Amino acid sequence: MLHIIYDDPKNPWVGGGGAVRVRELYKRLVGRVDVTVVTGNFPGGKDEVVEGVRYRRVGSRGPYAWSRLSWGRQVNRLLRTSGYDAAIFDFSGYSPVFLPRGRPTGVTVHHVSQPTARHRWGSVLSSALGTVERNMMRRAQRASATSLASRETIERIAPGMPIDMVSAGVPEELFELRRRPGKFLLYFGRLDVFHKGLDTLLEAIAIIARERPDIELRVAGRGKDAGRVAEMAKQLGIEKNIVLLGAVSDEQRNELLAEAAVQLMPSRFEGFGLAAAEAMAAGVPLIAASVGSLPEVVDAPRGGVLVPPDDPAALAAATTKLLDDPYGRSTLSITARESARRFSWSAVADAHLAFINNIASGGYAPASS
Repeated sequence: MLHIIYDDPKNPWVGGGGAVRVRELYKRLVGRVDVTVVTGNFPGGKDEVVEGVRYRRVGSRGPYAWSRLSWGRQVNRLLRTSGYDAAIFDFSGYSPVFLPRGRPTGVTVHHVSQPTARHRWGSVLSSALGTVERNMMRRAQRASATSLASRETIERIAPGMPIDMVSAGVPEELFELRRRPGKFLLYFGRLDVFHKGLDTLLEAIAIIARERPDIELRVAGRGKDAGRVAEMAKQLGIEKNIVLLGAVSDEQRNELLAEAAVQLMPSRFEGFGLAAAEAMAAGVPLIAASVGSLPEVVDAPRGGVLVPPDDPAALAAATTKLLDDPYGRSTLSITARESARRFSWSAVADAHLAFINNIASGGYAPASS
């Protein structure tokens, strides 16, 4: 089979939760399915086998926009001409992939981009993107949804399409981490200002810093907006409060989760929210924006605290309140871990294999236009 996804954990532009999810799924399915994961190319990218799984990099190594466009062109050709029992596209409206009709194909849907594109580019371009996304999604024979929110999206865009529920999971080792909380706040995820709400995050830190000048936010992750985040922190006068760590290893991730006082996740949209689930499994008190699938994942008040999106004052107030409540943070550490037991990678991998088999067995026509 083929799994088509532009993102990859090694990609310096986009290597978020979807890419981690693909890697975690297929390393658990080695010997049960013969898969090639086809990702976009990037500086230093090469075809390789990772934990028993073939990864093929296609398209240009840069710059980012051309890498993504050239990847789409080659992937479309590959999907038309290659022999496979099943092909899955990790859906993205910004990736020009059109599944061939009449072949055994499926889409994994985290979220769609059209609703938030309105805020970026206005109603005309947003409407055009929505049309493209509908056409792309409806070509698939079947879909998997990572959350109830994404299931509702599929039902709205492609009514009648068969849907399998396949979420994401968290490493078992996170449940065993011994918490030794310090004083710093943590952001863990892709450095994409609009998607992840990093402008909201930095403005909230600026508010907190007025009363607590020693507050520290550690930012772990990489992405296309790393330089922009540093510049925004400087403009807000909080550069001394922000520690940009870049990409971190699993060991460094575990250390951060063990020691963080609170993790912040002010996203504008999320298809699942893997960083939220991982924080919960590690027992890190979590404050997240109430958008997309995050209310479903966070399971407030057991798994964390929810705040309105795009609201720096609300994020700052919730953070300050939790920092001043050691008992509340301790209680949240316990209940969050209990709630996160829902996310087991082995169970998710079994569900994904069933999705693959459902595609390969055929018998489903694409959703009507």
